[in-house]
Amino acid sequence: MMIDVKQVLRRGSGVLAAMLLGLICGQALGTTQPENGAREVVETPKLVVVIAIDQLRRDRLFESSEAGLGRLKHAGRVFTAGQLAHGITTTCPGHAAIMTGLNPDGHGLPSNSFLDRATGKVQYCVGSDDPGHQVLGGSKGRSPSNLRADTLGDWLKAKNPAHRVFAVSAKDRAAITLAGVNPDGVYWYDVAQGRFTTSGYYQDQLPQYLLAFNGQDPAVDGFMRGFPERWTHAANGVRADDYEGEDTRYENVSGHPLRDGAFEDIAKQVYASPFVDEATMALAQLMVTEEALGQGPALDLLSISLSATDTVGHLYGPRSAEAADALARVDEMLGAFFSVLDERLGADHYWVVLTADHGVAELPEWTQETNSLSCPSDTGRLTPQALYLGLNWHLYKTFTWPFGDPRRLLSLEGGHLYVPEAGLSEFGLTRSAVVTEVISYLESKPEIEKVWRVEALANASGELAVSMQRSIVPDRMGDVLVQMGEGCLVDELGTTHGSPHNYDRDIPIVFYGAGIEPGKVPGPAYSIDIAATLAHYLGVEPSTPLDGVVLNLTRESRRQSERVE
Repeated sequence: MMIDVKQVLRRGSGVLAAMLLGLICGQALGTTQPENGAREVVETPKLVVVIAIDQLRRDRLFESSEAGLGRLKHAGRVFTAGQLAHGITTTCPGHAAIMTGLNPDGHGLPSNSFLDRATGKVQYCVGSDDPGHQVLGGSKGRSPSNLRADTLGDWLKAKNPAHRVFAVSAKDRAAITLAGVNPDGVYWYDVAQGRFTTSGYYQDQLPQYLLAFNGQDPAVDGFMRGFPERWTHAANGVRADDYEGEDTRYENVSGHPLRDGAFEDIAKQVYASPFVDEATMALAQLMVTEEALGQGPALDLLSISLSATDTVGHLYGPRSAEAADALARVDEMLGAFFSVLDERLGADHYWVVLTADHGVAELPEWTQETNSLSCPSDTGRLTPQALYLGLNWHLYKTFTWPFGDPRRLLSLEGGHLYVPEAGLSEFGLTRSAVVTEVISYLESKPEIEKVWRVEALANASGELAVSMQRSIVPDRMGDVLVQMGEGCLVDELGTTHGSPHNYDRDIPIVFYGAGIEPGKVPGPAYSIDIAATLAHYLGVEPSTPLDGVVLNLTRESRRQSERVE
């Protein structure tokens, strides 16, 4: 059996007219209590689909909106001020916040990797040393064992084991953190294999339909076989296709290599293109069919994270022709996917939640051209090499001259600056003295706005400080956190995220489905509110108190749950 991605996505690709929303029929799972005291009933869905579009800034949500995103725009409930509540805006904590309803200080994952203070080792957020958690077909361990909270899927299954929970993404850390502790199936794209896989934590073999989807050789008889040799796109981004500051690893103009070279190269090229999203959505659609999602005795939950907006965005920036093409393809794919759900379940029997794990900064070269560069430096960039060498030279002059190695005093791994105990002992120094010099040097750079001493951050005030406090996991942090100035990057090419500035924290939050009132809703809304809201309306109890609150899905005049700061 061979799976053609194009053929799978084409099924039901004609977008059906959106059903009128707000009709109340069927059994209610949850109720709300409006101000007038009447009970307001929300219709039961058969399937809830949570979609996280990696790196999708809120201001780009409807950049391409003729199909799937267009349906959400016109028939969804759009929270117009959606944000992350936490300040370290990376993929792992961003995805975990969506389904746990907790900030990183609650769910335990401060960044994509973290420093285990007990062992002094850097850990990948979904990495595992348990031999039973080895990736099928791979050599590394993957599981949710580092996650210190359970998720909406776990709460559903605790109430009724008949609820089924699945997740799929190009990224292991996205799929795993969305799925939680006890899902029925979690699959991701392993770049090293060029295949979708899972780990022994979940199951000891892949289902037959996924084996067929991968094929013996994905580029010959699997999901890549219909992909073109090169990724071509129109040069109609906001700025020129060939633009200064873009990463050139996969060429910076159309067409980019896709099925070019050895298979290991093809696997990487696919991951760096919108075609990895095409494969992810094709697999999600196949899972709906093969697992009969939404057709069982209880509600099912499917989480999908689309990663190409992030990989493409890092390379070319959010205003590029590549980014515009990637998002337009997402729009089309979601339109086809919603049509399949319409046909299989009925348009009034499923809910969709759309959000993102973080945003992204503009290319500094673009902000220079548009006279909107907010970074104090002329270029908006500070290269990692210059920062690393300069900091080590400063430590050498201050502490280890003439023969000592300053690198013994500072670790730059795990996304945090850490002063190892061994280095302090070797040179007879105190941690406070070294941290003070590190902060002094870094804050002398115009591109760096603030350097936080982690142990003192709890006493800081202000919006940015509070957001950073929500990202602090004390036993999984270094000694120092660096906050770049607004619009400043530590990158030689391309762009990135990770700061507490609005362009990294602003995200879309949209709910769509029968009984959910369409419209634009102003006011604060955070990704941590998604799990709290779904749990409330689906009638399930979180295992612990949440940071998120219940958003109103039915009537704008009703006050939302009180948020405790």
